[in-house]
Amino acid sequence: MNLKDKRLYLLDMDGTIYIDETLFDGTLEFLDSVKKNGGRYIFLTNNSSKGTETYIEKMNRLGISASPEDFLTSTDATVHYLIKNNLKDKTFYVCGTESLRNHFKSLGFKLSENTDDVDVLLLGYDTELSYKKLEDCCKLLFRKDKEVIYIATHPDYVCPTEYGCAPDCGSVIEMLKTATGKTPYVVGKPKPDMALLALEKFGYKKEEACIIGDRLYTDIACGVNAGIDSIFVLSGEGTKDDIDKYHIHPTYIVDGIKDVLKNMK
Repeated sequence: MNLKDKRLYLLDMDGTIYIDETLFDGTLEFLDSVKKNGGRYIFLTNNSSKGTETYIEKMNRLGISASPEDFLTSTDATVHYLIKNNLKDKTFYVCGTESLRNHFKSLGFKLSENTDDVDVLLLGYDTELSYKKLEDCCKLLFRKDKEVIYIATHPDYVCPTEYGCAPDCGSVIEMLKTATGKTPYVVGKPKPDMALLALEKFGYKKEEACIIGDRLYTDIACGVNAGIDSIFVLSGEGTKDDIDKYHIHPTYIVDGIKDVLKNMK
């Protein structure tokens, strides 16, 4: 593995540089090395349950100095998609956390909990999920008078935790598919949009960038779809067996972020 020419590192967070409140060994040294080599790192996450400010607070707790410019989330990619496809003026039902709903409100999106008014059902990672929300989603997807546009921020089945894993947005997608037969348009990783936005925003070429993550079907697939190198770390959800399962091939495979650091020197 030769990373000497890499200048932009697109980093997944959960399972890649930390799990819950535990920072992986080598993370701080890796981030410092990127900066010393004249590069930049961007935290790229599918987790739509939290706003950027929450991530900044968490990074600070873990000893990492961060600003809003250091993040691109599936929420950012979803906002970009909605505006690009002229959907901002529609009325939304957001099945997500209060943080996610407040973010869309702050950007001028119209939200409603009255299913009769809704044009778009937006599904995020909802750590505040209730049965009522699931019922509302089903009501919207079974509407007979009009077809409700159905969008999800990302497809991750689980979120890594210290005790194992918890259901993520993808698991709720599957639950609603079982109940209604409907599937959403999914915006975040593995779609290439987040990686390509980062390249455009910060002015890097594809050969100067790589993506690092612990999931083949989201993180690594995003890199493959964007045409950039990818590093699959085995410190989170993914295992080597996933390569045969998903038929997605990373550029490199390492145990964790500390091994990436070794190959930068």
